[in-house]
Amino acid sequence: MCKLDLNDYSQSSKDISYFNPNLPKDIAISNNENIQLQEDFYILRTNYKFNQKTQLKAKQKGKKFVITFTLKGNAKYENHNKQIVDFKKGYTTISIFEQSNGVRRFEDKEIDQLRIILNENFLKRNFQTTLLDKYLDNSKIKLIDFSPTSFESQVLIEEILDYEKDSELNCIYLQSKALEILHLEINRINKNNDKKLFLDEYDTKQIYKAKEILFKNIKNPPSIVELAKQVHLNEFKLKNGFKQVFNTTPYKLLFKYKMQKAKQLLQSQEYNVNEVAKECGYKYSNNFSDAFYKEFNISPKSFMNIKK
Repeated sequence: MCKLDLNDYSQSSKDISYFNPNLPKDIAISNNENIQLQEDFYILRTNYKFNQKTQLKAKQKGKKFVITFTLKGNAKYENHNKQIVDFKKGYTTISIFEQSNGVRRFEDKEIDQLRIILNENFLKRNFQTTLLDKYLDNSKIKLIDFSPTSFESQVLIEEILDYEKDSELNCIYLQSKALEILHLEINRINKNNDKKLFLDEYDTKQIYKAKEILFKNIKNPPSIVELAKQVHLNEFKLKNGFKQVFNTTPYKLLFKYKMQKAKQLLQSQEYNVNEVAKECGYKYSNNFSDAFYKEFNISPKSFMNIKK
Protein backbone atom coordinates (compact mmCIF):
# COMPACT_ATOMS: atom_id res chain seq x y z
CA MET A 1 0.00 0.00 0.00
CA CYS A 2 1.42 3.37 -1.07
CA LYS A 3 0.58 6.23 1.33
CA LEU A 4 0.77 9.85 0.18
CA ASP A 5 -0.09 13.24 1.63
CA LEU A 6 -2.28 15.18 -0.80
CA ASN A 7 -0.91 18.48 0.48
CA ASP A 8 2.34 17.62 -1.29
CA TYR A 9 0.58 17.58 -4.69
CA SER A 10 -1.83 20.51 -4.46
CA GLN A 11 -1.25 24.22 -4.07
CA SER A 12 -4.20 24.81 -1.73
CA SER A 13 -6.90 22.80 0.00
CA LYS A 14 -9.34 25.49 -1.15
CA ASP A 15 -8.34 25.04 -4.79
CA ILE A 16 -10.67 22.80 -6.82
CA SER A 17 -7.63 20.92 -8.15
CA TYR A 18 -7.25 19.61 -4.62
CA PHE A 19 -9.92 17.05 -5.55
CA ASN A 20 -7.98 16.08 -8.64
CA PRO A 21 -4.19 16.16 -8.17
CA ASN A 22 -1.70 14.83 -10.69
CA LEU A 23 0.38 12.22 -8.90
CA PRO A 24 4.01 11.21 -9.49
CA LYS A 25 4.36 8.90 -12.50
CA ASP A 26 5.96 6.17 -10.40
CA ILE A 27 2.73 6.05 -8.36
CA ALA A 28 0.10 6.50 -11.06
CA ILE A 29 -0.51 7.73 -14.59
CA SER A 30 -2.82 10.72 -14.16
CA ASN A 31 -5.17 11.90 -16.89
CA ASN A 32 -7.22 14.54 -15.13
CA GLU A 33 -9.17 17.57 -16.33
CA ASN A 34 -10.66 20.46 -14.34
CA ILE A 35 -13.19 22.71 -16.10
CA GLN A 36 -14.71 25.81 -14.54
CA LEU A 37 -18.18 26.35 -16.03
CA GLN A 38 -19.16 29.31 -13.89
CA GLU A 39 -17.89 30.91 -10.74
CA ASP A 40 -18.12 28.18 -8.05
CA PHE A 41 -19.34 25.56 -10.56
CA TYR A 42 -16.96 22.89 -11.90
CA ILE A 43 -16.67 19.63 -13.80
CA LEU A 44 -13.75 17.37 -12.85
CA ARG A 45 -12.66 14.28 -14.77
CA THR A 46 -10.41 12.01 -12.72
CA ASN A 47 -8.54 9.11 -14.28
CA TYR A 48 -5.74 7.27 -12.48
CA LYS A 49 -3.90 4.11 -13.47
CA PHE A 50 -2.11 3.05 -10.29
CA ASN A 51 0.91 0.81 -10.02
CA GLN A 52 -0.31 -0.37 -6.62
CA LYS A 53 -3.08 0.21 -4.08
CA THR A 54 -2.80 3.79 -2.93
CA GLN A 55 -4.21 6.02 -0.23
CA LEU A 56 -4.05 9.80 -0.06
CA LYS A 57 -4.17 11.75 3.16
CA ALA A 58 -6.42 14.74 2.45
CA LYS A 59 -7.45 17.94 4.20
CA GLN A 60 -10.16 19.92 2.46
CA LYS A 61 -11.58 23.35 3.35
CA GLY A 62 -14.71 25.17 2.24
CA LYS A 63 -18.27 23.90 1.77
CA LYS A 64 -18.90 21.93 -1.40
CA PHE A 65 -21.78 19.92 -2.85
CA VAL A 66 -20.28 17.07 -4.88
CA ILE A 67 -21.90 14.64 -7.32
CA THR A 68 -19.48 11.83 -8.23
CA PHE A 69 -20.16 9.36 -11.04
CA THR A 70 -17.76 6.42 -10.80
CA LEU A 71 -17.12 4.98 -14.24
CA LYS A 72 -14.33 2.54 -13.32
CA GLY A 73 -12.91 1.16 -10.10
CA ASN A 74 -13.84 1.45 -6.44
CA ALA A 75 -12.64 3.90 -3.82
CA LYS A 76 -13.49 5.14 -0.33
CA TYR A 77 -13.10 8.34 1.62
CA GLU A 78 -12.88 8.10 5.42
CA ASN A 79 -12.59 11.12 7.68
CA HIS A 80 -11.10 11.29 11.15
CA ASN A 81 -14.51 10.56 12.70
CA LYS A 82 -14.66 7.24 10.80
CA GLN A 83 -17.44 8.46 8.51
CA ILE A 84 -17.10 6.71 5.16
CA VAL A 85 -18.17 7.78 1.68
CA ASP A 86 -18.10 5.02 -0.95
CA PHE A 87 -17.35 5.38 -4.66
CA LYS A 88 -18.30 2.30 -6.68
CA LYS A 89 -18.31 1.56 -10.39
CA GLY A 90 -21.74 2.26 -11.86
CA TYR A 91 -22.89 4.25 -8.83
CA THR A 92 -23.58 7.91 -8.12
CA THR A 93 -22.30 9.32 -4.84
CA ILE A 94 -23.77 12.62 -3.69
CA SER A 95 -22.08 14.23 -0.71
CA ILE A 96 -21.47 17.50 1.05
CA PHE A 97 -18.06 18.44 2.42
CA GLU A 98 -17.42 21.30 4.80
CA GLN A 99 -14.04 20.91 6.44
CA SER A 100 -12.74 17.40 6.29
CA ASN A 101 -9.54 15.65 7.31
CA GLY A 102 -9.33 12.11 6.08
CA VAL A 103 -7.97 9.48 3.73
CA ARG A 104 -8.91 8.62 0.13
CA ARG A 105 -8.37 4.91 -0.52
CA PHE A 106 -8.13 3.71 -4.12
CA GLU A 107 -8.92 0.00 -4.12
CA ASP A 108 -8.44 -0.76 -7.84
CA LYS A 109 -5.62 -0.11 -10.29
CA GLU A 110 -7.78 2.13 -12.48
CA ILE A 111 -10.11 4.81 -11.17
CA ASP A 112 -12.27 6.82 -13.56
CA GLN A 113 -14.69 9.39 -12.15
CA LEU A 114 -16.67 12.39 -13.31
CA ARG A 115 -17.52 14.98 -10.68
CA ILE A 116 -19.76 18.00 -10.61
CA ILE A 117 -18.75 20.34 -7.78
CA LEU A 118 -20.71 23.31 -6.50
CA ASN A 119 -19.22 25.66 -3.96
CA GLU A 120 -21.41 27.16 -1.24
CA ASN A 121 -21.74 30.50 -3.01
CA PHE A 122 -23.24 28.83 -6.10
CA LEU A 123 -25.85 27.14 -3.94
CA LYS A 124 -26.72 30.37 -2.17
CA ARG A 125 -27.10 32.18 -5.49
CA ASN A 126 -29.33 29.54 -7.03
CA PHE A 127 -31.40 27.98 -4.22
CA GLN A 128 -33.75 29.75 -1.82
CA THR A 129 -33.17 27.07 0.84
CA THR A 130 -29.68 25.90 0.08
CA LEU A 131 -28.80 22.24 -0.10
CA LEU A 132 -26.24 22.90 2.57
CA ASP A 133 -28.90 24.04 5.05
CA LYS A 134 -31.10 21.08 4.18
CA TYR A 135 -28.51 18.34 4.36
CA LEU A 136 -25.47 19.58 6.28
CA ASP A 137 -25.43 19.39 10.07
CA ASN A 138 -22.47 19.79 12.39
CA SER A 139 -20.62 16.82 10.95
CA LYS A 140 -17.95 17.85 8.45
CA ILE A 141 -18.93 15.40 5.76
CA LYS A 142 -22.33 14.04 4.82
CA LEU A 143 -23.27 11.26 2.42
CA ILE A 144 -26.62 12.30 0.95
CA ASP A 145 -27.17 9.52 -1.57
CA PHE A 146 -25.41 6.43 -2.89
CA SER A 147 -27.28 4.59 -5.63
CA PRO A 148 -26.87 3.12 -9.13
CA THR A 149 -26.40 5.80 -11.78
CA SER A 150 -29.67 6.44 -13.58
CA PHE A 151 -29.98 5.85 -17.31
CA GLU A 152 -30.74 9.55 -17.90
CA SER A 153 -27.54 10.59 -16.13
CA GLN A 154 -25.53 7.95 -18.00
CA VAL A 155 -26.63 9.49 -21.31
CA LEU A 156 -25.62 12.97 -20.18
CA ILE A 157 -22.27 11.70 -18.86
CA GLU A 158 -21.50 10.21 -22.29
CA GLU A 159 -22.36 13.51 -23.93
CA ILE A 160 -20.05 15.37 -21.55
CA LEU A 161 -17.19 12.94 -22.14
CA ASP A 162 -17.56 13.24 -25.93
CA TYR A 163 -17.49 17.03 -26.08
CA GLU A 164 -15.29 18.70 -28.71
CA LYS A 165 -12.42 20.36 -26.89
CA ASP A 166 -11.61 22.76 -29.71
CA SER A 167 -15.16 24.04 -30.16
CA GLU A 168 -15.77 27.70 -29.28
CA LEU A 169 -19.09 26.67 -27.76
CA ASN A 170 -17.76 23.83 -25.60
CA CYS A 171 -18.16 25.74 -22.31
CA ILE A 172 -21.81 26.52 -23.05
CA TYR A 173 -22.37 22.93 -24.17
CA LEU A 174 -20.78 21.46 -21.04
CA GLN A 175 -22.59 23.92 -18.81
CA SER A 176 -25.97 22.94 -20.29
CA LYS A 177 -25.26 19.23 -19.78
CA ALA A 178 -23.95 19.72 -16.24
CA LEU A 179 -26.99 21.80 -15.30
CA GLU A 180 -29.23 19.11 -16.75
CA ILE A 181 -27.50 16.46 -14.63
CA LEU A 182 -27.72 18.74 -11.61
CA HIS A 183 -31.46 19.15 -12.14
CA LEU A 184 -31.96 15.40 -12.55
CA GLU A 185 -29.94 14.41 -9.51
CA ILE A 186 -31.24 17.06 -7.11
CA ASN A 187 -34.81 16.35 -8.19
CA ARG A 188 -34.19 12.64 -7.62
CA ILE A 189 -32.70 12.96 -4.13
CA ASN A 190 -35.41 15.40 -3.07
CA LYS A 191 -38.07 12.91 -4.16
CA ASN A 192 -36.21 10.07 -2.46
CA ASN A 193 -35.82 12.05 0.73
CA ASP A 194 -39.48 12.97 0.73
CA LYS A 195 -40.14 9.22 0.80
CA LYS A 196 -37.23 8.18 3.00
CA LEU A 197 -34.55 10.27 4.64
CA PHE A 198 -31.05 8.91 4.18
CA LEU A 199 -29.54 8.14 7.58
CA ASP A 200 -25.99 6.92 7.85
CA GLU A 201 -24.61 5.07 10.89
CA TYR A 202 -23.70 8.32 12.65
CA ASP A 203 -27.16 9.83 12.09
CA THR A 204 -28.93 6.73 13.43
CA LYS A 205 -26.69 6.67 16.50
CA GLN A 206 -27.51 10.33 17.21
CA ILE A 207 -31.26 9.71 16.78
CA TYR A 208 -31.08 7.02 19.47
CA LYS A 209 -29.01 9.36 21.62
CA ALA A 210 -31.73 12.02 21.25
CA LYS A 211 -34.32 9.51 22.44
CA GLU A 212 -32.25 8.73 25.55
CA ILE A 213 -31.85 12.45 26.30
CA LEU A 214 -35.63 12.88 26.16
CA PHE A 215 -36.23 9.88 28.41
CA LYS A 216 -33.62 10.98 30.96
CA ASN A 217 -35.12 14.47 31.10
CA ILE A 218 -38.74 13.40 31.35
CA LYS A 219 -39.56 16.16 33.87
CA ASN A 220 -37.98 18.93 31.81
CA PRO A 221 -37.38 17.77 28.22
CA PRO A 222 -35.36 20.01 25.88
CA SER A 223 -36.98 21.78 22.94
CA ILE A 224 -36.43 20.43 19.43
CA VAL A 225 -33.89 23.20 18.81
CA GLU A 226 -31.98 22.36 22.00
CA LEU A 227 -32.17 18.62 21.37
CA ALA A 228 -30.84 19.02 17.81
CA LYS A 229 -27.88 20.98 19.13
CA GLN A 230 -27.12 18.37 21.79
CA VAL A 231 -26.95 15.54 19.24
CA HIS A 232 -25.29 17.61 16.48
CA LEU A 233 -28.05 17.14 13.90
CA ASN A 234 -30.13 19.78 12.18
CA GLU A 235 -33.83 20.03 13.09
CA PHE A 236 -34.93 18.63 9.72
CA LYS A 237 -32.88 15.45 10.15
CA LEU A 238 -33.81 15.08 13.82
CA LYS A 239 -37.56 15.28 13.26
CA ASN A 240 -37.61 13.22 10.09
CA GLY A 241 -35.10 10.76 11.54
CA PHE A 242 -37.47 10.09 14.46
CA LYS A 243 -40.27 9.39 12.00
CA GLN A 244 -38.07 6.96 10.09
CA VAL A 245 -36.49 5.17 13.06
CA PHE A 246 -39.39 5.22 15.55
CA ASN A 247 -42.33 5.94 13.22
CA THR A 248 -43.39 8.91 15.32
CA THR A 249 -42.29 12.39 16.43
CA PRO A 250 -39.89 13.05 19.35
CA TYR A 251 -42.60 14.31 21.70
CA LYS A 252 -45.13 11.62 20.77
CA LEU A 253 -42.46 9.05 21.58
CA LEU A 254 -41.79 10.83 24.88
CA PHE A 255 -45.53 10.83 25.65
CA LYS A 256 -45.70 7.05 25.11
CA TYR A 257 -42.70 6.64 27.41
CA LYS A 258 -44.33 8.83 30.08
CA MET A 259 -47.51 6.80 29.98
CA GLN A 260 -45.66 3.48 30.23
CA LYS A 261 -43.64 4.79 33.17
CA ALA A 262 -46.81 6.08 34.83
CA LYS A 263 -48.41 2.68 34.40
CA GLN A 264 -45.44 0.96 36.03
CA LEU A 265 -45.36 3.42 38.95
CA LEU A 266 -49.10 3.04 39.56
CA GLN A 267 -48.78 -0.74 39.42
CA SER A 268 -46.07 -0.64 42.08
CA GLN A 269 -48.60 0.83 44.59
CA GLU A 270 -45.75 2.93 46.02
CA TYR A 271 -46.94 6.28 44.64
CA ASN A 272 -50.20 8.17 44.64
CA VAL A 273 -51.58 9.85 41.53
CA ASN A 274 -50.08 13.27 42.35
CA GLU A 275 -46.62 11.76 42.87
CA VAL A 276 -46.80 9.80 39.63
CA ALA A 277 -47.85 12.94 37.78
CA LYS A 278 -44.76 14.78 39.05
CA GLU A 279 -42.46 11.83 38.27
CA CYS A 280 -43.74 11.90 34.70
CA GLY A 281 -43.25 15.62 34.21
CA TYR A 282 -46.78 16.91 34.79
CA LYS A 283 -47.17 20.04 36.88
CA TYR A 284 -50.88 19.46 37.40
CA SER A 285 -52.33 16.06 38.27
CA ASN A 286 -55.55 16.72 36.34
CA ASN A 287 -53.52 17.16 33.11
CA PHE A 288 -51.79 13.88 33.85
CA SER A 289 -55.11 12.13 34.55
CA ASP A 290 -56.54 13.38 31.24
CA ALA A 291 -53.47 12.14 29.34
CA PHE A 292 -53.53 8.76 31.08
CA TYR A 293 -57.22 8.28 30.35
CA LYS A 294 -56.68 9.24 26.70
CA GLU A 295 -53.94 6.61 26.38
CA PHE A 296 -55.48 3.72 28.34
CA ASN A 297 -59.20 4.57 28.48
CA ILE A 298 -59.13 4.40 32.26
CA SER A 299 -58.31 6.96 34.95
CA PRO A 300 -55.11 6.58 37.02
CA LYS A 301 -57.11 6.19 40.23
CA SER A 302 -59.31 3.47 38.75
CA PHE A 303 -56.21 1.73 37.38
CA MET A 304 -54.66 1.69 40.87
CA ASN A 305 -57.81 0.25 42.38
CA ILE A 306 -57.88 -2.56 39.82
CA LYS A 307 -54.30 -3.51 40.67
CA LYS A 308 -54.89 -3.66 44.44
